[in-house]
Amino acid sequence: MSRYIQALVIILVVFFAGCSVKQSTTSQVGKKSFEKEDYMILEALEQQQAGNPKNAIQIYKVLYKRSDKINYLIEATKISFVSADTKQTKELLKIALEKYPNNSEFKRIEIGFLINQKKNKEAEEKVLLLLENDKSEINLKIAGSIYLQTKSYDLALKYFESAYRISMDENSLLHIIDIEYNYLDKKDDAIALLETHIRMQTCEINSCFKLIEIYGKEKNINGVISTYKKLYFRFKNEAYAKKVVELLIYIKDKNAAIRFLEKSGYNQEMLLGIYVSSRDFKAAYTVAKRLYEKTSNINYLGRMAIYEYESNKNKLNDKILKSVSNKFEKVITKLHDPLYFNYYGYLLIDHNIDIKRGIGLVQEALLKEPNSLFYLDSLAWGYYKLGRCKEAKEIMDKLIKVSKEAELLGHSKKINRCVKGKK
Repeated sequence: MSRYIQALVIILVVFFAGCSVKQSTTSQVGKKSFEKEDYMILEALEQQQAGNPKNAIQIYKVLYKRSDKINYLIEATKISFVSADTKQTKELLKIALEKYPNNSEFKRIEIGFLINQKKNKEAEEKVLLLLENDKSEINLKIAGSIYLQTKSYDLALKYFESAYRISMDENSLLHIIDIEYNYLDKKDDAIALLETHIRMQTCEINSCFKLIEIYGKEKNINGVISTYKKLYFRFKNEAYAKKVVELLIYIKDKNAAIRFLEKSGYNQEMLLGIYVSSRDFKAAYTVAKRLYEKTSNINYLGRMAIYEYESNKNKLNDKILKSVSNKFEKVITKLHDPLYFNYYGYLLIDHNIDIKRGIGLVQEALLKEPNSLFYLDSLAWGYYKLGRCKEAKEIMDKLIKVSKEAELLGHSKKINRCVKGKK
């Protein structure tokens, strides 16, 4: 906790205030005090960027001495504070506070310096004096941080709440949540505030992940899912969408997963898979059609043919069979996929459209996957349709030794009757 608070104070004291050199007072804008002033500013900034704080401090000290501009003294003091140059910070603060006793930036640096020196009581006294004249958000946050350091959680909460009311910023919010949830046993208040902030303001990364963390601890999986949805719809990061779908599948809410995938447009292949596993071939056809129109990927046309056939199995007619066949014809000329060769071949066989061609297509599929039970079943069925029942039986007898799938058994019975009838 202690190092965290010290780091927080450094951020509040230094970085929230910005660069003093770039924030010159109105009277100083465009007004050089000596010839090489601009050159020296650039040199100081370069030394900072190069990681040479001591050199930068010396340049700012010279700039201050030659121009008497407070911004240079502020910058030198900040750099010495951040770089933990205790001796230099002490010397610069002494100069600064003697000449500018009411300057808030120097007072904040002094407070941060006292905290780093573990002089929390003095820091507390200084920040309360500062707040008498300057109740700015940054000063309220520093006060909150000091009380957090000293484990005065009620007081820390008071100051962070005051800071939060000014701008509703996420930084103050997260401190309030941390104090209420972890130290003051106000878990319900913390959750309610976090939910309200996200609903009224926006789903920022840190606040939303904090809510996810809390929901996880509270075993509120629906809350976790809801928050990941907010993150996805704001940032369009597919990792968040993936989490939503994974969690919905985990709680076996397939319908909610479908609704999310439809609304978000995320991973339409996954949506397709859910529809197929649910045997909702009509919806699967719609998704496959959408993907085909978007990508022109011929594989989706093949799936459209399958789903069109499956969704109309109980009301097949010549028009539907022709529509399915036309799709398969386009697919097999461009895509040598055994799945489509077998499916189309079986369709031609089973509906007595072109049995010999159907057998040829199935044989093409078997060249790629010679041990496929389904393709061998299609071949046996083709032989049966041609009256070559003995050949069909030889194939089928091997298949039913390894599988008792209903369609295989049904075909086997008919083939056996055919053989007996011929005898």
